[in-house]
Amino acid sequence: MLADIAKTRRESLIREIFSVLGQWPEIERSVFSQAHYEGQSMEAISRSLQLDVEEVHQILARCDQRLHASLRDLYKSGCETSSFPAIETTRPAA
Repeated sequence: MLADIAKTRRESLIREIFSVLGQWPEIERSVFSQAHYEGQSMEAISRSLQLDVEEVHQILARCDQRLHASLRDLYKSGCETSSFPAIETTRPAA
């Protein structure tokens, strides 16, 4: 029973993430995907998209904030906060 609840929550989380990402402009989706799903560095993303590293950092920070806000709305709609993992923001190398 608990496994079914956990699976349902994971599926809701995944649907919400894809829904939110689908509403973003292409450049934001690309930066977010390359950082979080492909594990690319800020420098690699800036080269591939021909953007300044600081601009990539700002886009990623904005995307992370928007996604977190959306997930907070999902939590408020009936899901327990503790059932979802935190999303870690990638930071530029110093």
